[in-house]
Amino acid sequence: MILRGEALRRLLACALAGAGVVWTAMALAQPPQYKNDAELMGAAIASPEGVGRVLERLVQKCGLYGEPTRAHGNAALRAWQARHRDYLAEGRRVRAELQATYTDSLARQRFDDLLQTQLPMLVERQFVVYARSIDDQPTEAEKAGLCDGYFNAVDDLQFDLKVNDPTLAAFFDRRIAARGQTNGLGAAQDAAASAPAASQAPTASPASTPAAE
Repeated sequence: MILRGEALRRLLACALAGAGVVWTAMALAQPPQYKNDAELMGAAIASPEGVGRVLERLVQKCGLYGEPTRAHGNAALRAWQARHRDYLAEGRRVRAELQATYTDSLARQRFDDLLQTQLPMLVERQFVVYARSIDDQPTEAEKAGLCDGYFNAVDDLQFDLKVNDPTLAAFFDRRIAARGQTNGLGAAQDAAASAPAASQAPTASPASTPAAE
């Protein structure tokens, strides 16, 4: 699948939308709607990885406001990463699959620009929204309180992909399940192939067995 022209533009748009989906969802917007798997793959390039990067930045910033807040943030982030481990890995697989399709130099350049420039810029913009809200608090105690509020939201799954983009989460689930079934089938076929060889091992016939003396 080599994407050019309008198809590539749609993919890039879906990737950017995917990166920002958590924040739009938390603003009570509707989860994104996808027309096909190509658009889902576009969103998978950026989400949930972009969310994880923002949370990492948030934990670093909030760690300045006391050990309890730092510990809360680190625990919330680790739990989020554990819940999204398979999705993060699948997003990287989708990214690699798409990168491998580009032979046209202009399309590859645009795709690389998305990964290296546009998505990091979007992550930065989203982080700045949180950072400014924290900076606006008049005391360190209130800054820590706002940070803990964000981490409570992470604990309550409000930053989870299944909550904010269930369609993309289901897309990942289908891919993961299909690959597991394929791997399982391959293992079963390997076992079946080796079974006849084992059953054909030579056995001594009565005629060829040395007589006992």
